[in-house]
Amino acid sequence: MSNANIPDPVAAAQRVKGFARDLATDVTEGYRKSSRGFRLRAAVVGSWVLLSLISVYTACPSSGPSNELGAEVTLLPASIVGQQISVVNGSDEMWTEITLTVDKSWKHQIRTIRAGQNVVVALSKFERDGAAAPPDLKPRSIEITCDQGTAEVPLLHQ
Repeated sequence: MSNANIPDPVAAAQRVKGFARDLATDVTEGYRKSSRGFRLRAAVVGSWVLLSLISVYTACPSSGPSNELGAEVTLLPASIVGQQISVVNGSDEMWTEITLTVDKSWKHQIRTIRAGQNVVVALSKFERDGAAAPPDLKPRSIEITCDQGTAEVPLLHQ
């Protein structure tokens, strides 16, 4: 049973092609017949639009984390409980059996972090050889290792 409401894709493509060709011809003829002043104004406006689009594109932040796991990590300002690290699972899947490693030596383990979940961990929770991290530790990077992959993220001090 065929559906009579669905247009023929080949015929639709031919109509769009014809419309685009006619539009391009009209624009080209109008440009050829225009005065020099109009062309210069069109060039200035076109250049302004192009530069504006480039500026907006470069000013906007990237679309998200640029690591394999989609992790977003932030070193939070020191508070009454000490220095803390915020880890956000920016991916669409749950991370399991996670090991957070600060400066390649201090480790903290977490069982799961769900997709989109934000976990805040105090630096005092990180351990090396059974000893807690010192309160004056200024971490420079964190490595996130889990069953789903690995990501190393630099930490910026505020």
